[in-house]
Amino acid sequence: MDLRLCPAGTSAEVRWVDLEDGERARLRELGLREGAVVHVVHCSAFGGRVVAVGSDRLAIDGRTCACIGVTPLTPELAGASA
Repeated sequence: MDLRLCPAGTSAEVRWVDLEDGERARLRELGLREGAVVHVVHCSAFGGRVVAVGSDRLAIDGRTCACIGVTPLTPELAGASA
């Protein structure tokens, strides 16, 4: 599943990031990389999300969220990771 589908309050592990090298590198610099655990703090219009990565908060637009694959760690969504 991609990050756009995670509701507020969900924790998830990043599995893949399908972006251009420069964009992917910038997200890695910010701590958003494969294996990172994120917590969705807020959902915005058009699929955008505010996520907590460690003690930082990142606002990510819907297009970028669609390119970030995650596996939910929240029990209710754990079956939706396909």
